[in-house]
Amino acid sequence: MDRRSEHNHTRYLIKSSLLTFILALVGVNSYADIDPPQQLIAHTLSATEVRLSWQPPTNDSDVVGYRIFRDGARIGRTRLTTYVDSSAEPGNQYSYYVTAFDRNKANNSEASNSDTVKTLISADNDGMRNGGVVRQGVPILLDECGVRSVHELSTEDLDGCLDKFIDFTELESGLEDMRAFVARLRKQEDPELVDLGMRVFHSKSLSQNNDTACSSCHNPAVSCGGDNLSLSIGINALSQDVIGLGRTDGNTVPSVGRNSQHICNSALWLESMFWDKRIGLDAPNSEIITGTVSTADIRTPERTVTENIKAEIENTDPHRLLIAQAHFPVTASAEMGDPSGFESEQAYRENLADKLQENWGDSFAQAFDSDEVTMMRIAKSIAAYEASFLFIDNPFFDYIDGNTESLSEEAKRGAVLFYTAGNNGAGCSNCHDGVFFTPEKTRGPLYPQIGPNGVADGNGNSDDPDTLDKNQFRMPSLLNVELTAPYGDKGVFPTLERVVQHYSNIPQSLQDFYNNNETCDLPQFQHLTESECNEVVGGGADYILDLNAAQNANGTARPRDFTEDEIGYLTAFLRSLTDDSARAGSNEINVLIPPRDGGPDGLQLDAVDKDGNPI
Repeated sequence: MDRRSEHNHTRYLIKSSLLTFILALVGVNSYADIDPPQQLIAHTLSATEVRLSWQPPTNDSDVVGYRIFRDGARIGRTRLTTYVDSSAEPGNQYSYYVTAFDRNKANNSEASNSDTVKTLISADNDGMRNGGVVRQGVPILLDECGVRSVHELSTEDLDGCLDKFIDFTELESGLEDMRAFVARLRKQEDPELVDLGMRVFHSKSLSQNNDTACSSCHNPAVSCGGDNLSLSIGINALSQDVIGLGRTDGNTVPSVGRNSQHICNSALWLESMFWDKRIGLDAPNSEIITGTVSTADIRTPERTVTENIKAEIENTDPHRLLIAQAHFPVTASAEMGDPSGFESEQAYRENLADKLQENWGDSFAQAFDSDEVTMMRIAKSIAAYEASFLFIDNPFFDYIDGNTESLSEEAKRGAVLFYTAGNNGAGCSNCHDGVFFTPEKTRGPLYPQIGPNGVADGNGNSDDPDTLDKNQFRMPSLLNVELTAPYGDKGVFPTLERVVQHYSNIPQSLQDFYNNNETCDLPQFQHLTESECNEVVGGGADYILDLNAAQNANGTARPRDFTEDEIGYLTAFLRSLTDDSARAGSNEINVLIPPRDGGPDGLQLDAVDKDGNPI
């Protein structure tokens, strides 16, 4: 470089530095090749607190801190990738984003994605109620809105009519209870325990043959933490990492006899776990207040687990049902492992813990006070991870908050049908009441039964354990129901429309299911022959049709005969209960999936679809 060029270059550097200094003084950003922070997520902790978390930029070697913005105004700075805004106001909606800066503090990244949350209305709610209720009576459309049919309601009268049902069912107070309950769970989260639970949940080392993880049947990237199969495939899958359609063990009839329940909002259940409620509160029904946290002891199918939970887990621990639940899939022979060669189921569980000790000790030490791996610690970490799947924001709740534009006209008419009874109402809220949309009880009506557990699989209506009428299962919550197909305890209905058709005329629906061999219409079984589909049905057809005939004889199954428009209205309403953050690919879902690094022992399940593509 000659002297003139060197002089000009020096002048350029001085001017550039001066310009950078001036821009910094006036607040103009210089981006200096810093990527923005990733996956910003905001969670409400109380009426005045919001927690933010995010992932660092991909090229973060020069990043030394982050600036936090609320509604476009800077409110703080941190060196961490988390921040708690403690200056929020009750009952407000806020939008947040963050930027990264380097050591010069003049070089800012562009903004991260933004995320919006609402704070709680009041700090007085103790967060001990999940919004679930058991309410007697469903309003009549004619009595409340002066018309005999939802079709007679004018567009102008829809909101006023629906408001009456929201008031009748006290959904506003129930929603604030649920939000306070979720905020309490969020505030009690232990990030290190959640992270450990994520790793354990996705590890095949919890199975007997190192071929199956919890996420084999409950994967965050699929159906809100399900598997999209009618009947799940546990051990001995031909392709261990395949999740959903294409996962098979090579048998015509899957060994797992029930549909895999999704993870989303599993921490909101206060009374029981599993379709048959075999884990629940050890208290008379008269002492259990639906929707309210109870400190009653927990009962499980195994005395040792029951005693261990009682001895080691406080009755005030919000995760205790999930902790108890986590003990059982690992000892289910069709799901994860067969304990029959061990002294007891608990001995088998501790053998699993011993298996993890060598490679997982350091990971457990980060979450607990020592590196010891025990089954109870495994269960605690899994429960903490599952409890973080909280997805309750949806268009219908926005409507309850007063945003009348959040629902389509079809969804509003569906809501009116849902919340009314009588000859022209659907009466859905008679069972799916409250903002949790379940009273946490087992109840009919009959659903088609298929698979190895197709006969007398649920709870019955009689104290006689041999009663034929053993067909009842825990009523699911309808939150995010759009995402959790196929539906029913055996996954027998592939769409919401088919579910509503079932309730339109249950006796006819059951006949149609078996007469038309609808098992072959289910995505999991579409490749089977008609004969093979009948093999999947097994004894379920005769069993359930006998129950159907008995109910018809008693006149207990009244057809509703929904029109096509009404089916469309109801399904539009059900889809309005979806939290978009629960959809596959969202920031909230992606942070619940571990990086594809094999985990501590190389046995991590990194999910792929049937074509081998990562999911």
